[in-house]
Amino acid sequence: MISQVKGSAVLAGLSLSAGAALLVWKIFKEERRYERSKFIQEEIREEEAAEGSDTLPSIISHFQGTKISIKSDITEANGRRTLAYYQKARDAHLYSLVLGVRSYPRLRNRREKTMKRIMHYYTEGTKSHRTIIIMCDNETSSMLNMARTNILDPLNLSHDITTEKAWIPAKNIIPNEDLHVTVATPWWWHTMREGNQELSEELVTRFRQTLVSECHHAFQIELERFVLLGGQSLVALWRCIGQRKTEDGFIIYDRHGSEIDPFVKLRKDIVRCFTTDQFGAPLTYNERIGLRESMTNEATPVTPSRGNLVRANSIELKTPGLGSGDGFIHTTLARLPLDCLSMQDVDLDPIHRLCREATATYCGHRMVVKEFRFLETTGAGGESNPCIAPITDATIEAPVRVQMTETGIVENHDLHTAKKVDTNATIGAVGGFHGKTLSMDGLFDGVDVKAVRV
Repeated sequence: MISQVKGSAVLAGLSLSAGAALLVWKIFKEERRYERSKFIQEEIREEEAAEGSDTLPSIISHFQGTKISIKSDITEANGRRTLAYYQKARDAHLYSLVLGVRSYPRLRNRREKTMKRIMHYYTEGTKSHRTIIIMCDNETSSMLNMARTNILDPLNLSHDITTEKAWIPAKNIIPNEDLHVTVATPWWWHTMREGNQELSEELVTRFRQTLVSECHHAFQIELERFVLLGGQSLVALWRCIGQRKTEDGFIIYDRHGSEIDPFVKLRKDIVRCFTTDQFGAPLTYNERIGLRESMTNEATPVTPSRGNLVRANSIELKTPGLGSGDGFIHTTLARLPLDCLSMQDVDLDPIHRLCREATATYCGHRMVVKEFRFLETTGAGGESNPCIAPITDATIEAPVRVQMTETGIVENHDLHTAKKVDTNATIGAVGGFHGKTLSMDGLFDGVDVKAVRV
């Protein structure tokens, strides 16, 4: 009897020990999950310390910041972009694990909130958003779609909100035909009022005047890399291409051009044309508020500002590359809803690896920037796609560089020819006349000729 009692006690002790060990193992596993999801700061500090040490010098260390000046040439602007891109790509790898939502009701609730957030402005129905973009050509769109498909393939994504596996809303994956490069945001989300359409038309005219007067001819951009920013936004990042001359006198077009960076100058000139009196009264929210007050003699409530400073215009806040911004040139490909991605933990390491492979495969692909699209949207395409059901949609061609010859004025389609005042000029957007003498009739329709500098 005594031996049986001792045996039972031993078994009970072993069972308790096994249970305690299992409990400790589960606690350790959960802690590890949260460590990975919160990114191990010690490893980050060690990496940063190693990069700053003498044993591992960085080839981009001579760029102390990412701020790009309007006078930056292509070499400097691309160098600072590369620094910003590298920093973002390095930080992106810290997002290696997305925790699963163990409760299905909680998962569905978060996904429904995500859909409401995506369609917030559209369901409200009283606001609109204005943006200037560059549409990707067919070859570029196909290439970006192929890269996106390959990168996201390990997730086995579903658009069905009821699924328990990895989910992404359909509106968070931009269709091929709507892939674009963001240039500027003239007006952020605002309440539409009387005269809204007339204001959009005025903004389009002002933008067209800027392209012509500042001689923004067609130029090239080149694919830099693919990055899953913050584990959430899959983007394609671009840089500019320009002309440089070798010691032997040969002309080369690459990322180390000596010309003023065309994308930086474009963004700066767009902001200036809307916020200053270059072509007339500024077309900004603050200016329109003041105009409405003077016409109605009624004070309109304005959002309080800090330190009694006038609220900055949205175009200055939302356009990349202004102030201390890094001047990203990007195409958004997809957005992952991290707080409700799946019921299971999702490892993002394969996604980051495929981003590197796609970069190695497609880096260097070039696209010509020759026309711009001005859109006013109510948010029917969600937070990433302004091309769905816009209420204002205007395409503005870049001005054509023309050359004075003995036979008259002919087009010059060289993307990198330096402007010479005595032989070249900008006469507006003209198409279909390559190699032929051009007529001046109708070239300045809708443009304030007095404001044009040739």
